[in-house]
Amino acid sequence: MKNYKKLIVPNDSAWSRDILLQKLHWKIRYFLTGVKNIFRWMPTLYKDRDWDSWHIYTILQKKIEYQRQEIINANRHTDIDRDNRDMTIVLNLLERVKEEYYGMEFLDYSETEFDFIPVEGNPNLKEMKKTVLSENYDEFLKKYPSSVRKVLNENDKDLEKETLCHLVAKHNQEKARKLLFKLLEQKIERWWD
Repeated sequence: MKNYKKLIVPNDSAWSRDILLQKLHWKIRYFLTGVKNIFRWMPTLYKDRDWDSWHIYTILQKKIEYQRQEIINANRHTDIDRDNRDMTIVLNLLERVKEEYYGMEFLDYSETEFDFIPVEGNPNLKEMKKTVLSENYDEFLKKYPSSVRKVLNENDKDLEKETLCHLVAKHNQEKARKLLFKLLEQKIERWWD
């Protein structure tokens, strides 16, 4: 899983740079920028598919990556450190939501073996048998006490540990998604150069 770090803010700003591109007529600059955008978006768009949210998150993530790079590199306003921090947090949250990091995290706390046994009378079907070889669900549950309380308040208190872990993971994934969109709602309009 990708882990984003804050970008290094340059000492100068785009205002003080003497770039050949800035000396070109604006129509030529717009054309060249458009061509550059086509080429840099091509790998992302090539891999894009229309069947689930993972691809939407990928496009949003790539857009924020490019915008963060542009804003930080230009260094034209006084709140650049705040934007750098906020955009990095959003990129990391996007990565975790997209990859369902929190929803699948509890699986790291157990070792499971799966067997597929043929169903009697129908050789085309198989039954899945799951065997838990080892588990450390208590460590996972200790990591998220407030989520455990919330899940237990909303469900039966006599849940099996594995079911509780699954519900806590689902709750954490939902919290991460809500936080991501809350940050986007509050911060996205500040991100401009």
